[in-house]
Amino acid sequence: MNLKPILRETPLKKLKILAALLAIVSLTSCTIPGWMSLGDAQPSKVLMPGEKATLQFFTNIPNFDTDVGLQASAQYVLKINLLSNWVDSTIDKNEKEQTLDQYGFADSVMPLPAVSLLKRSREHNWFELMLLQANCKRSSLVGISDLTFDEASGSYNFVATCDGKLTLFVNDSYGFYGNNSGFASISLSRAN
Repeated sequence: MNLKPILRETPLKKLKILAALLAIVSLTSCTIPGWMSLGDAQPSKVLMPGEKATLQFFTNIPNFDTDVGLQASAQYVLKINLLSNWVDSTIDKNEKEQTLDQYGFADSVMPLPAVSLLKRSREHNWFELMLLQANCKRSSLVGISDLTFDEASGSYNFVATCDGKLTLFVNDSYGFYGNNSGFASISLSRAN
């Protein structure tokens, strides 16, 4: 999300823009965090114990449909291999001046912190890799920071909330995915 043109505006103009953004958030706050079409909720492949799927993930896709089905209460392992730099508009470093990765960056890195009200999950970092199942959107929405990380294998472990397809996205504002860049190969396997 490029906010440089907004920052060049007069203080009164900035206040009007902020008021408009806050009005949008207040009018849509009940629907935006879980907004996504269900599409075909039936996956073409449900992972069975020991099976693995490799996913080619791009950060500019607002709802990356993996077409891989998860089963409720089953344990899964996610391994991420970043194949290019992740960049949100012009932001390519986090608050620690490190290259962006699946953990994204804090609200403080945004030129206009109030814009954080527009990100899809307000509880997670900007550009953080998010997981969601369309059949149970509210209960299944988690960020990569919520998952258990196994240092020995370099993988993340989680338990599926419900039966249904897995969707991935980076935590950004709707309508601003076109200025994202970055690519990762993600390995998803079922542990039990």
